[in-house]
Amino acid sequence: MEISDSLQKIRDIRELRIRDNCAVKINVAGHWYCLGKNGLLLASAKSAIVADKDCDEIVKKVCGNSIYAYEKSLANGYFTLEDGTRIGVCGHLFGKDKKVFQKYTSLCFRVPHYVNCVTDEVLNKCIHCNTLVLGVPASGKTTYLRDIAVKLGPNYNVLVVDERGELFYDENLIALSNCDVLKWSDKLYAFEAGARALSPQYIVCDELSTDDIPFVKSCIASGIRLICSAHASTEKDFDTRFGLLDLFGLVVNLNSKQIVSNMCRNECSYAKFDKM
Repeated sequence: MEISDSLQKIRDIRELRIRDNCAVKINVAGHWYCLGKNGLLLASAKSAIVADKDCDEIVKKVCGNSIYAYEKSLANGYFTLEDGTRIGVCGHLFGKDKKVFQKYTSLCFRVPHYVNCVTDEVLNKCIHCNTLVLGVPASGKTTYLRDIAVKLGPNYNVLVVDERGELFYDENLIALSNCDVLKWSDKLYAFEAGARALSPQYIVCDELSTDDIPFVKSCIASGIRLICSAHASTEKDFDTRFGLLDLFGLVVNLNSKQIVSNMCRNECSYAKFDKM
């Protein structure tokens, strides 16, 4: 069975998991299923089974048989398609630095989508302080940041740092938001060159790493409001890893579904998380 043929019949796909010799798993509207010939299944007994070496063939096909063009990105464990779909890769590594894939055995497709999920109350708080969005993987951090940028863009100068091409995957979305979007740029370039050349009032970026700490401090010290996300379960976990919590006046925790102002410690109504 061709996986692509079955996927054509399904709407609101959020994530797709393909593993050699295993059932195809698919997340539709936040719920997990197995993929069958005629649609979605709750159990894997009659689901589509991926053949051995299929993942290798899929990677070659989606790369247009030019894997070397994506070599740098693949070394980081993923690559991004033109429509913003991020494909995480797993398999057998070789080479001196163990960053070159000899064989691909499993793939994770993350499909971007726009969701109107940020309330006016939260947006008004974002305007006045640096904002941090916390969450575990696949909790909706990128979706949440995208909506903030779309809603701030028409009234403010917003620079979006889209390192992986996921935040603003659609040219129509860029036009709607009226944001400046630096695609495939790292944070160092964006926070220095982008800040100087574009004079943003806000910078929106996804998934901080500890390597970004100096850039974050420099950006905030320059007077630009920063709206960013990070992998963490709690504010304490974030501060233990980064030591930056005091720089953010607003913290959105997508795990606990709480939005807390560090300036007044008052909780406000959280966004429509159920739609993310």
